[in-house]
Amino acid sequence: MPVFGTTMFGSGSTSTAYRYWRFNVTVGHNANEVAVGEVKIFVDTTQYPLVAMTGDSAPSPLVATGSSRDNADRSYFKAFNRDVTSTDSHWASEYQASYPQYVQVDLGSGNGIAGTSYKITAGKNGKETAGPKSWTLQASNDNSEFDTLDTQTDVSSWSEGEERTYTIS
Repeated sequence: MPVFGTTMFGSGSTSTAYRYWRFNVTVGHNANEVAVGEVKIFVDTTQYPLVAMTGDSAPSPLVATGSSRDNADRSYFKAFNRDVTSTDSHWASEYQASYPQYVQVDLGSGNGIAGTSYKITAGKNGKETAGPKSWTLQASNDNSEFDTLDTQTDVSSWSEGEERTYTIS
């Protein structure tokens, strides 16, 4: 399966295709860290990235980065690896790092998408208590100036492995 085909546009109100997608947590349910099992971006019913990430820069052209990470086992790509089966299959910020904390994916040059919705999955084995409480979903084409596509504030606490869907306006 190829990582990308052509640039796709969704049928929602967002018509700009973006290369960089950032999940920016401004407040977490745990004051010491934030943990996210999975961030999935959709164009209609198609999930992006199209394939599971296997490293912070694999498979090419995907690159996952962020503000901080707890350790190598909880690296940035874990938010995009399509695996929420264990404690270490998620991204977690550095312990006691100040908010905001973010994780993002670079879809690669020429691979921008116009997302229509996104899903967030909580971590497991106790990490659901470190789930996000308030955040913005942001996107960019230059990795410098980001547009805010969605804002969530004071979201209720998460259950283990729980997945929630949000619309991009």
